[in-house]
Amino acid sequence: MKQRVITTLILWATIALSLLIFGAHAGVILIALLAALTQNELYSLFEKMGLTPRRKIGIAAGLIVVIGTYYLPVKGAGPRADAGYDLFILCFIILTMAIIVLDMRAGRLRSFLPTLFGFIYVPFLLHFLVKIVKATELSGESTAAGLFLAVWVVATSKCTDVGALLVGLRYGRTPLSKAISPNKTIEGAIGGVLVSMIVGIVLYLFFQNVAPESFRWWMALLFPLPIAVATIASDLVESAFKRQAGVKDSGTTIPGIGGAFDLSDSLILSAPLAFILLSNSVF
Repeated sequence: MKQRVITTLILWATIALSLLIFGAHAGVILIALLAALTQNELYSLFEKMGLTPRRKIGIAAGLIVVIGTYYLPVKGAGPRADAGYDLFILCFIILTMAIIVLDMRAGRLRSFLPTLFGFIYVPFLLHFLVKIVKATELSGESTAAGLFLAVWVVATSKCTDVGALLVGLRYGRTPLSKAISPNKTIEGAIGGVLVSMIVGIVLYLFFQNVAPESFRWWMALLFPLPIAVATIASDLVESAFKRQAGVKDSGTTIPGIGGAFDLSDSLILSAPLAFILLSNSVF
């Protein structure tokens, strides 16, 4: 637990310092790096299950989607006028054709589903954090406002994990999903949701001068509720993958936490949900 706390503080300090110095560029690179490492670990889990994903081309396609969403210009106007969806469709088509050609040479279509699933589930869903920043900028708000929203989403998601862990250790009695993750409890999940809501409103109150004008206090209080539920579901998905692969952690690169997937798991489903909530109310 001590190592986990130290690592978490170091990670947040690194993110804060990077964003202060390099702004949105640091955010895009950090998300791209996290997506690539997570996708690589997911492919490793698939390999332990006996599947054969095409690791290199899958990760390359993911990086194009994440980075291109922010930097590639597109025609049109409005907060949703970024290149993300076009890049996803283009990469999906190219990736599909490449996998078919490579697999047919081997005589079996073995890598099609795991490669495409890894591409969709990790970088495509995580790229919505980049879309939040881009959409805020395109709506006329400052880059700082977009970064606030993205960090707010990450913080409310990750604090769901923290709240669920602490409350679960103290009050947890009823298993949330005994077959997938027997240590997670319903009491812990409820605690995680409440902590997420508290963190959401506290961050808004402290950084209200940076937040977009259309982002209201009640959004900061209530939006974390569905985001936290998506976070818990996302965490269970990763637990199911690890159980199927027969491993405790997705990797060993982050002391006290595990792998990149253990770090990003809570963001994968919460990022697109947060984008939907914000795009219909903020930008």
